[in-house]
Amino acid sequence: MKIQKLLMILAVIGSFALNAQAASAKDTLKVGMDPLFEPFSFQTADGKLNGFDFEISNALCKAMDVVCDIQAIAGNGESAALQAGQIDVLINTFAMTKERLEKFTMVGPYIRPTFRLMVNPNSSIDGSEASLRGKTLGIEKSAAAIVKYSGDKFAKFMTVQPYEQINDAILDLDTGRVDAVFGDENQLFYGYVKKRPGAYKIVGPSINDPEYFGVGQGFMLRKGDNWAPRLKTALDTIVENGEYDKISQRWFGRNILNK
Repeated sequence: MKIQKLLMILAVIGSFALNAQAASAKDTLKVGMDPLFEPFSFQTADGKLNGFDFEISNALCKAMDVVCDIQAIAGNGESAALQAGQIDVLINTFAMTKERLEKFTMVGPYIRPTFRLMVNPNSSIDGSEASLRGKTLGIEKSAAAIVKYSGDKFAKFMTVQPYEQINDAILDLDTGRVDAVFGDENQLFYGYVKKRPGAYKIVGPSINDPEYFGVGQGFMLRKGDNWAPRLKTALDTIVENGEYDKISQRWFGRNILNK
C-alpha cells in the first residue's frame, strides 16, 4: 500500500514537472505598444496595460499558443525598440504605407481606419479650409502618415503643431493653445468624445487616403522576422472564429476591420 501511494505521489510530481516544462518550452512573443494611446493601448490606475490592441495581442498569442510579453513603450521609442530586438512586433495601429513596407515586414490589415478633426464643442471649425485658415492644428509627431498628410494638406493655410503624444495635443485643445486636433477617428471618437460627452465634437469628412495611410493598419516587424507567417495565421483565426469581432464590438461598438 505504501509503495502504491509513493508511486501515485511520484506520478503527480512528474505530471507537474512535465506541465511546467511544457509551459517553459512555449515560445514568447514580445509585443510593444504605447501606454498613452487610448483606447488602443493605455495604462489603468494600477499601472496595468489595457485597450483594444492589448486584447488583440492576447487573442493572437492564444491562437498561436505562445506566451505574450506585452511591453509599454513610448510612441517615440517604438521603432528603435523593435530594431534593437527589445520586442518582436509592434501592435499599435501602424499604417501599412509604402515607406513602412520598404523598411519593415507588416502583417495585416487588422484595422481599416479613417482620420478626422476634433474640436471644442463651441468651435466654429467645420472642417472646411475657410474655417481652418489661420488656426493651429495639433497632431502626434510619431504618427508619420498623419505628419505627412498634415504637412501636405493643412500646413498651406494653418499652423501644424506636433506633439509627443496625442494626449498632449488634446490638453492644449482644452486650454485653447490649439484650435483642432487631427488624428485617428476611432481613437478620437471613442477615446475622447465618447468618454467625455459634450467636451469635444468631430467635424469634417472622414479621411482615408491610401497614398498617405496605406491599405490599413498592421503589425510591424523587422524584415524577415519568422513571426510574420504565424501572426498572419493567428489574425485569420481570430477573425474567422469571431474573437476579433467580440473585441472590436466591446471597444468601438462595431467591427473596425470590416467597416
